[in-house]
Amino acid sequence: MAGTTTFGDDVLAEAQKLRESGLDANQIAGILCKKDPQGKNYGIGILLGKDGKPLPTSPTLLEYVEKELRDSGSGSYFNSDALKKEMLDAVLRWQGVPETLWPHFQLLLPSDAGTGAVQTAIQVAILLNEKFTTLSVEELGWPAYKALAASARLRFQEFPADGIAQGEGVLPLYQAGPLNTTGRVPSADVVKARAQGAKSAGAPVVLDRAYSGFEYARLLGGASYAEIMRKSFQAQIQPFIDAAIPFAVAISPTKAFVTFALRPCGLLLVFHPDRAKSQALGPQLAGTIRARGSSFEHPITRAFVKAMVHDLARLEEEHAQALRRNSETEKEWQALTKGTAIETLFSESYAGLFRNPKAKPEAAREIYGAHLYPVFAEGRCRLNVTGVPADEAQASQQVSFFAKYCY
Repeated sequence: MAGTTTFGDDVLAEAQKLRESGLDANQIAGILCKKDPQGKNYGIGILLGKDGKPLPTSPTLLEYVEKELRDSGSGSYFNSDALKKEMLDAVLRWQGVPETLWPHFQLLLPSDAGTGAVQTAIQVAILLNEKFTTLSVEELGWPAYKALAASARLRFQEFPADGIAQGEGVLPLYQAGPLNTTGRVPSADVVKARAQGAKSAGAPVVLDRAYSGFEYARLLGGASYAEIMRKSFQAQIQPFIDAAIPFAVAISPTKAFVTFALRPCGLLLVFHPDRAKSQALGPQLAGTIRARGSSFEHPITRAFVKAMVHDLARLEEEHAQALRRNSETEKEWQALTKGTAIETLFSESYAGLFRNPKAKPEAAREIYGAHLYPVFAEGRCRLNVTGVPADEAQASQQVSFFAKYCY
């Protein structure tokens, strides 16, 4: 990236070329960082350890995968139907759902982790209400929502932060936890207002749960893991149950159990306040999964189901480790950004991997010039909080660039 001006200018020029070639902002950040021997990747969407390297893949799941592969020598189809009831119980237990509510839930196991779960949740919502014409999501949410809407032949619209999806034929999609890309955690009042809005509209909703428990990770130590998961359920999901509306909650195992490399199934819990109607949905839900090609499962998914059923405690401890890592880096950012324009992004109102502050006009040039590579898009700077280095001096220096050029 030789140039006649600053290093940051040269990187900006390269970024523009990549953009013109059709690459998206995430791809651009990764490519630019790889080209820079001194590059620090703040755009990557995985959990990083203190050494700057990815956290290890779930040892529990790897153990089950190895066994499942050894048991897959027969040229036959396999699935997890024999463990269906036990898997439902395991997921509900993990999520902190009171046992009195378990009869109202059914579980689907769509392929493709959280993405597949969200896509299937949209399909299930359409089964419940064929009049949906538009998918409505919170602004600055997950970019893939637009593509998922198109695949379901729905129009796409956004509503303001902390707002409510409203309108004729509108299917609300809310993130049940920190907003992916910004980290913003909806307040209790916002969640309750959304549930009541759905009740007034008489329509089901889709809940996207990519960060189970992350909003309370800071409480680990003072509170048990089980208490944190119950608290998260009560804050993010219970209000929709109290409103007595059907919903489909798409749960991703990826960030919870660090399964980025393995990509097991997503977890889709379908709730209906009427137990009889809930059970009557069974054949339609089974048909939805069959249409996706998920009736016969990949060995990774079969292994994941067995691990959830037989070794949930080990998986939960791995989840707790991920929560601790995320929380300790958030505390570092909180200390290092005190008194700056981005200090509030590390308050209790935010959680999860990402923050997405607005970027000053010169931000990309200056931050690239410091060999730091977040994702720049639409006037914002999305950064992965776990990217902060263990060395205190380096951490202070790198965070200072974001604090200086973002707000």
